[in-house]
Amino acid sequence: GIDWDALVVPLLKQVHWLLALLFVLYIAVALLAIMNVVTGVFVDSVLASARADKEQYLLNNARELFKTADEEIDWPAFQGKLSDPKMLEFFKGIDVDPSEAKGIFKLIDLDESGSINADEFLDGCVRLQGPSKALETAVLLQEVRNLRKDMMRLEDCMPGSSKHE
Repeated sequence: GIDWDALVVPLLKQVHWLLALLFVLYIAVALLAIMNVVTGVFVDSVLASARADKEQYLLNNARELFKTADEEIDWPAFQGKLSDPKMLEFFKGIDVDPSEAKGIFKLIDLDESGSINADEFLDGCVRLQGPSKALETAVLLQEVRNLRKDMMRLEDCMPGSSKHE
């Protein structure tokens, strides 16, 4: 490329020293901006990698809590696993308070069978991952499901419903 001397000296001698200073400042700011973008891209990729590693670690940790993928676990057994350090670490990793375990168990048990398997647990916890907003949304969704069932039962009891005609 061109030597800096060949660009700045004509500005200094033939135009004005202030324009040469402005040119040097422009180049310095442009270099800092480029370095900032490169640093941002690097940091973003490192954070994405760390997030993926954390998710993989949490999923592996949760799988270890169930002996087999087909094992069904009811609430008393789930409650017994709450004292397991791996379970506590899992809840901490998904930003969910273990004191809300009963509600979480009900949310994860979508078929309301009273028991969950490893797949239900992992799918449910991935949905609940994050701060309380995700948990509150899941609780709200469960309440809407319950209200819908209640409404359907009420509709069945109504004398003018289509089922009675």
